[in-house]
Amino acid sequence: MGHIKNLDLREIYSNEIPSTTYLTHGIHPYTAKLIPHIPRYFIEKYTEKNNVILDPFCGSGTTLLEAKLLERNAIGIDINPLAILLSEVKTTHMDVEELKHAIQLYKENLKESEGKIFVEFPNIDYWFCNKAQNDLALIKYSIETFSSKVDRRIYKFLLLCFSSVIKKSSYADPIMAKTYKSKRVFKKIEKGWVPTPIPYFEKVIEKNLARIKLLSELPNSSNNYIEVFHGDASDVSFILKQKGITKVDFIMTSPPYINAQDYFRCYKLELWWLGLATPEEVKYLNRKTLGTEKLSGVDYSFVPKSENRMLNTLLKRIWKINRKKSHIIYNYFRNMEVIFKQCYNVLKLGGYFCLVIGNNTICGIQIPTYRIFSQMAENTCFIVVEIWEDEIKRRTLPPDRNHNGGVIKKERIMIFQKKE
Repeated sequence: MGHIKNLDLREIYSNEIPSTTYLTHGIHPYTAKLIPHIPRYFIEKYTEKNNVILDPFCGSGTTLLEAKLLERNAIGIDINPLAILLSEVKTTHMDVEELKHAIQLYKENLKESEGKIFVEFPNIDYWFCNKAQNDLALIKYSIETFSSKVDRRIYKFLLLCFSSVIKKSSYADPIMAKTYKSKRVFKKIEKGWVPTPIPYFEKVIEKNLARIKLLSELPNSSNNYIEVFHGDASDVSFILKQKGITKVDFIMTSPPYINAQDYFRCYKLELWWLGLATPEEVKYLNRKTLGTEKLSGVDYSFVPKSENRMLNTLLKRIWKINRKKSHIIYNYFRNMEVIFKQCYNVLKLGGYFCLVIGNNTICGIQIPTYRIFSQMAENTCFIVVEIWEDEIKRRTLPPDRNHNGGVIKKERIMIFQKKE
């Protein structure tokens, strides 16, 4: 498998990348974000200008933005509709004067508007006070009625700014990854705290305008294309074929960890308010997410069996402790096997596939994810080129109740190459 090499990317890019939120990387909160240093290093090392880079789990669009900054083309795919919106806005070049003018007109529209678009979803009164609901409904109405007057890119910018204040305007604790009403929030409510969405929103618009301005004024910031598609990573070949794309030069991605985050529970309030997914659609998407605990129609009375010997040994151990967890792990690696094959199919001959992963601890047992992935890659006819290790100095997984994925202290970056 080769020696694992240590890498301190924060030190390497201490001048070029002043923070993990530089430019538009900080335009919207997103849990378990990849730090920009990782794609920066490996895109520079393994690609050339104008190459096409694919990220089948694009999330907040970190890889896509770094590709753009390095004058590469990029394609992102994600199952989360909010991730699509976020990735599009943070990588889009805009005319700054046009955006400023539109924002000024929008603010006037918001002050004069009396219309509201309310949304309905389970337990809305539990999550939002009446004032927050009224203010958010007013913002939503103002954005939708303003949409016909501006460029689609500006409309999406406003929509993303709206999304970024929804959790802050709710009773969900903002430091928790999942949507959760904590004791800390209950105490704030008891003391009379009332969220104020409109001031939050206007402040975010100005901050994000400054971020877009920095990005858009960079030289060559609009010369390469970034395309983002909603879909499942297991359908990569089909999605790209539908878009007329046959092969990519490089694949860089960080798939969800096993059992680590319920992404749709994290963003259900935003998805519902923005109209990106109904409560039923959120449940469906959650069942489709890689690493999900939402398994249906599974018989837990038998030990799941894989062709991978290391994984089989692990599944037997976990099954004796927690039968459902063993099937969650099995399901995760079975789906990743499909994704490895999909990536192999769309990658050009000689191209590289960069995978960022961490080893979870489940039921007290560490899952040797990178070892299993190495075997899986070789079975797919990839060659393992090198493996790097980067310490997670500041975790992007916020505190979380019932977090069973284990604290992931190190990320491993695995490089595979497609050869005949």
